[in-house]
Amino acid sequence: MMTPDEPGQGHRRSGRGGRTPGTGRPPAGSPDRRQDPRLRRGGSGDASSRETTDRIGAAREPIGRDRAQQRAGAPPRPSRREAQVPRPDLPKDEEPQLPRGVIKEIERALGRGPRADDVALALSIGAAAIDEDRPDVALEVLAWAKGEAPRIATIREAYGVALYHGERYAEAATELQAYRRLTGRSDQNHVLADCLRALGREVDRVAETAGELVRDDQAPMDRRAEAAIVWAASLADAGDVAGGRAVLRRFVDRHEPGGGDHDLRLLYLLGDLAERDGDPTEARRWFARVHDADAGLLDVGDRLDALDA
Repeated sequence: MMTPDEPGQGHRRSGRGGRTPGTGRPPAGSPDRRQDPRLRRGGSGDASSRETTDRIGAAREPIGRDRAQQRAGAPPRPSRREAQVPRPDLPKDEEPQLPRGVIKEIERALGRGPRADDVALALSIGAAAIDEDRPDVALEVLAWAKGEAPRIATIREAYGVALYHGERYAEAATELQAYRRLTGRSDQNHVLADCLRALGREVDRVAETAGELVRDDQAPMDRRAEAAIVWAASLADAGDVAGGRAVLRRFVDRHEPGGGDHDLRLLYLLGDLAERDGDPTEARRWFARVHDADAGLLDVGDRLDALDA
């Protein structure tokens, strides 16, 4: 997934890492409280002009978490206190591992010198910490970097993803909306839509945000699949299981799934929604495809056994 110039590769990085997809529970009032397939890994991206955002955008956190710790009210605006976060204790013997274009952007905003160097290093450390599942480290350095250079889209993106990792969904939504405004890109909408879903926002708003990415032919396919999963899950949570199935079926009809993690999670959710919709034949079909590709994914073996029984 990484190219040699992508952020986070070089700062004491131990490799891509990754995690076994996990499960969550549908919120109160959901049509079904069984084990839920909604994601623990984000997209991998491509090696094109999106290389910076693709690295940071691999959130690898649950797409489709069901509860936020902050549910009421709109996402807060950044405060003056946040803009005055103390400078973190940055290592003196490290160089930032960022694309040259990002470093130049920081230098244009701040001028060449120690301040720009420190911001670039903080972004590099933050990106590596996201990849290594250390959101506490990422939040510390990226909050400071954002205060120093709030117009750098890559910093707002990385900080938003780190907040998402830390389950601070309202703040994450604010940062990812800022990233979208600064760049005009939809390639983080899968994470943004999931923040809105976790915050209990209207299904139409989640669908609009996720759908923009699903329809973006220039975006990485794995992120588009993640967006479809969030969209379908939000509909199912609201009681429209058939609508969720329709979203996923349209996506599968247009983009034949392969064997990637995002593909298998999408197919698993298709099976889950089919069973919830009273269609065991289709449920077995999708679960069998997942099982053939990865028999250890979630509880797919148990789901097939239950259907056969």
